[in-house]
Amino acid sequence: MVTFGEIRAALGVAKSRAWTITRDRDFPAPWFVSADGQIRLWLRSDVEAWLDQHRPDWRG
Repeated sequence: MVTFGEIRAALGVAKSRAWTITRDRDFPAPWFVSADGQIRLWLRSDVEAWLDQHRPDWRG
């Protein structure tokens, strides 16, 4: 599982930009969203596949 903070760190962008990216229709949907919407978790494999396709230099 991957948190919003981990996605933001991998992207290397500001919180507002990460929020926009994670809500884009091309970004994987969260695997879990808390009832109040404050906690969102994604499958690591889905996020890494998206990063590999859209941000190929993210690993290094």
